[in-house]
Amino acid sequence: MEHKNIAVLMTSMDTTDQSDIMRGIEEWAKYNGCNVAVFLWFTGAFEKEKHNLGEINIVNLPDLNLFDGVIVIANAMHLEYNKNKIEKLLLKVEVPIVCVGFSLRDYPSVFMDGYEGMRALVEHIVKDHGKRKIHFVKGIEGNADADSRYQAYLDVLTENKIPIVPERISQGDFYITGGALAAKEILSSTLTFPEAIICANDTMAITIADILMDRGHRIPEDVIIAGYDCSLEGQVHSPKITSVRTRSKELGEAACKVLLDKVNGKEVKDCTYLADELIVNESCGCQSKAFSQEQEYRIGALGMENERRKLLHQMIMLEKHIIEGNTFEEWKDCIKEFIKAINPPEFYVCANEGFVEDIFELGMMEQEDMSIEERLAYSHNVDVIIAYQNGVFKNHSSFESKQAFDDLFRDTESGKLYIFSPLHYLERNFGYFVFVDSSFTVGNQLYVSWLINMGDAIENIRKQSMLRNAMKRLDDMYIRDSLTGVYNRFGMERYFMELKKKCLMTNTGMQISFVDVDGLKKINDKCGHEEGDLIIKTAAKILQKKAGKSYVIRYGGDEFVIMGMAKSEQEVEKYWQSVDEEITKYNTKHKKLADLSISYGYDVFKIDVNTFLEDCIRVTDKKMYIDKNRKKQQRQE
Repeated sequence: MEHKNIAVLMTSMDTTDQSDIMRGIEEWAKYNGCNVAVFLWFTGAFEKEKHNLGEINIVNLPDLNLFDGVIVIANAMHLEYNKNKIEKLLLKVEVPIVCVGFSLRDYPSVFMDGYEGMRALVEHIVKDHGKRKIHFVKGIEGNADADSRYQAYLDVLTENKIPIVPERISQGDFYITGGALAAKEILSSTLTFPEAIICANDTMAITIADILMDRGHRIPEDVIIAGYDCSLEGQVHSPKITSVRTRSKELGEAACKVLLDKVNGKEVKDCTYLADELIVNESCGCQSKAFSQEQEYRIGALGMENERRKLLHQMIMLEKHIIEGNTFEEWKDCIKEFIKAINPPEFYVCANEGFVEDIFELGMMEQEDMSIEERLAYSHNVDVIIAYQNGVFKNHSSFESKQAFDDLFRDTESGKLYIFSPLHYLERNFGYFVFVDSSFTVGNQLYVSWLINMGDAIENIRKQSMLRNAMKRLDDMYIRDSLTGVYNRFGMERYFMELKKKCLMTNTGMQISFVDVDGLKKINDKCGHEEGDLIIKTAAKILQKKAGKSYVIRYGGDEFVIMGMAKSEQEVEKYWQSVDEEITKYNTKHKKLADLSISYGYDVFKIDVNTFLEDCIRVTDKKMYIDKNRKKQQRQE
């Protein structure tokens, strides 16, 4: 089969059904020689709106029309903002699109038959166990799977003439938070305690079961608990959760098949449905059904726990080191140590152009005045600042950001799985991470925490950098002259001591020059103070331009001091020759109201501990006046 590139849009991968869908996509695509690029973000688990903006911003990265097709997972549409953004994004996409778990416009869709699965579950609780006081915890409102499961609950109760009590219905979210809130509602309700609690997924069911057992309620003796998805966590929970096994892996495979058929111009069904299977278990009081995958689940749970411990240890070490760092190299070294520890086949940190300079050196002060859209924008090109391949860190060239990752579009012998996660702090977009063919579990909460820590670390360094820059500017205001930008007397006193130490350590002489701008009072009186200020600034600019490592100081109104290391007077003479030539060029080129002219005196001093700046200035000041008088005599002649 011809090499194809498939883009997948989804939020989170922290439930069994989501990870199984992705596993189905990955295995089918690789078997058929296709690359898969997953643009993965995490919204819904956090309340901060700006954080969610920074997360879903990852969908703005690629030009989806560069791909052969796009798969959109239902959870990408969980939040109203996400839904609106994705819908607008897809309007610009001209390649085939397949929806998983929901319907949108005329795109083909693949579904799990959640209605029939939940219907079988509710009927089991009602008919086999004779329960009538049944509390239901819904999934995210507007989600197709959640809506169909809720409708099945309503239909079964209606058919069995069981009153539908609004107080026995909780709005969930598929996450732990939704389960915890539902448990709180149940425990605080004035209604009699429910005989059974049915949840739209296992995550919420497990959460409620744990909370109720902590409060002394027995399961299933006091209350039956049931979920949906037949997750790994539910099957190893005590008691094992009665649930509905979804064919999530097959759903991912089906999505790929439909998409590739569409790409190849074949006719496809508008909707493809896969049936779910009821798995009765301990939490409803039934004998655990012989579950062929139980051993596999337990092995998987053990592996997951080992991976979690390893990841947690590495994250603790990373967080400790990264908090202590305040430079780009320290930040990069911390990430490298973390990556070496988890050792993925390939890993990349892709950053916006100017990332190192803007964040780690300048602190991106200009971002404070940027709009949210400007803060979220990706640069035209992205720089790969870390590239890890097969246990070795390598150099990698930059590429156009719309490609997301240029390796995607190169011919490969077999398909690869690329997972893109946003690197940001709230709405400040820094770039993104890329994991390639990694067994590292990118969907769990530890990974989410890691991503947040990375963004927080950059923001912390950015603020430190801004503070350092602000302090430097304040310091410059203290030691620099406001008119010319060269050092003032405070700066002169500071750097003379540093210069003196260097001279003593290297046994090198120090040149001190004293400079006076000629005729400044006449220029101010005749041409105005603006012209006089221009002459002073020009003199400072020329002196600074030719000074090299020497310090230029504005000593007074029209007086300057220059100090630096020098081995001989000949060396200083060359400096003054170049200054004289530059002044001549300026006067010739710029026809101003007044010409620039200076007088100067200099000397090279042998430095010892008893050398004082004031003494050196007095010597060179006298020499400057000799030069000034010489020029006066020349003009009179």
